[in-house]
Amino acid sequence: MKALAIPVANRPRSLVPLLFVGGFVVLLAAWALLFWTESIFTESHLVGYYCCAAETDLPAPGTLERTLSDFFQASLGEHLPSLLFVGGNIALFAWPLRRERRLVWWLPWLFILFTIIYVLVDFELLVVSWSISNRIVGPRTSPYAGYGRTWYGIALHLALWTAYFVALACLLRKLLPKTQPDQKAAKPPPA
Repeated sequence: MKALAIPVANRPRSLVPLLFVGGFVVLLAAWALLFWTESIFTESHLVGYYCCAAETDLPAPGTLERTLSDFFQASLGEHLPSLLFVGGNIALFAWPLRRERRLVWWLPWLFILFTIIYVLVDFELLVVSWSISNRIVGPRTSPYAGYGRTWYGIALHLALWTAYFVALACLLRKLLPKTQPDQKAAKPPPA
């Protein structure tokens, strides 16, 4: 299969770097948006309680549920899912740049499109997961949600992460040209 050659109507060669750089600037803002949405997920599903929860509403200190909740409320834990997701995005973005010796102008725009789709689906899944939780567990009566109430959303979110990265990686493999192995490396040395 040939590499994707998306034409830009009568584009001069000097426009390609501008399209790439402009897309990259917008992509940086999209990654900031991803970081923010993942932070919302962490606070709503992994912490399980907000600042106003009384000690009597929380599980006993030292239990697994309390330890996990406290970890995701602390400095490193509250940013860990966001850093992992955005870091995976950056690694996936850098992979074709390392392979290609030319600028692929459409690459940042592809990531921006996937980010927009991800954010829209993510917010819908947040609503769906809370609806499932309210229907199965009942209405929330305590400031502490607990993982018994949020595990539906966590499972849906992990499925969304998997679908996002698999779809993006498969699309990149399909759109980017296959690199030919070095001809000199393929030949055996003369005897």
